[in-house]
Amino acid sequence: MSLTFALAAIATPVISCPSGSVESECSRADVAGKISLAPERIAKIADTCLYDFGGRCGVEASGRIEVPERGGTLLWQKLSLAPCDGPGALMVVVVARDAAGKAWLAGFAESSGSIGTPDLVASDSERSLVHVTGTLAGSGAGNADALFAGADDKPAWRQVDLESWYDEASAMLPKGYWLRGPADFIFAEMFAVVPIARDGDGNCCPRGGQALFDFSIVGDRLVVDSMRFQPMQPVGEAVEQVAVRAK
Repeated sequence: MSLTFALAAIATPVISCPSGSVESECSRADVAGKISLAPERIAKIADTCLYDFGGRCGVEASGRIEVPERGGTLLWQKLSLAPCDGPGALMVVVVARDAAGKAWLAGFAESSGSIGTPDLVASDSERSLVHVTGTLAGSGAGNADALFAGADDKPAWRQVDLESWYDEASAMLPKGYWLRGPADFIFAEMFAVVPIARDGDGNCCPRGGQALFDFSIVGDRLVVDSMRFQPMQPVGEAVEQVAVRAK
């Protein structure tokens, strides 16, 4: 398997376009533009879809996370989406709201497989992090996780890019080894454990070992600070590999 294919398998595509048809294509901005922040809709977040989806939409769960360090609240709902002409998907919508009731869309996460609910994994005077776990459907499925960050005393949150770090991580691996998702993110400690495959491995069974990656958030991106990897060799002794991002 090529590296390009492996990375595509663990990317997070837009699954449910506003049209409600699997034949259509759209961007994340198109989806975000169809998520309503109208006060009357948010007031009914427990049973009314915020996403104006062209297929069937149902609310599976909803909740709120109080974040006093950011001066506001996060509201969320988990949706079950059924297009008119294809398989369904799950979506989690996260909305930030300040003490006066003004709302901002923090972002959304989708999955063709499984998806969790938002979890406040870290919060202090400088930054708060909310993590949504998720995996895509299929053999050797990859990640559909989402990470939301709030900083300082600002009530508006942002969604962190969890895709672009794969290129940085891949470049740190020895030749003949590649990332094979899903990654197990531990954002409370800003690291992840990722299965590693070696040339010749199939989708189901990575045999290269595991790599541990340490992260930072720079702007709106997750970036790799360092990697620790001890390859599993078919013969001979394993040799630990260590790489650190250039400052």
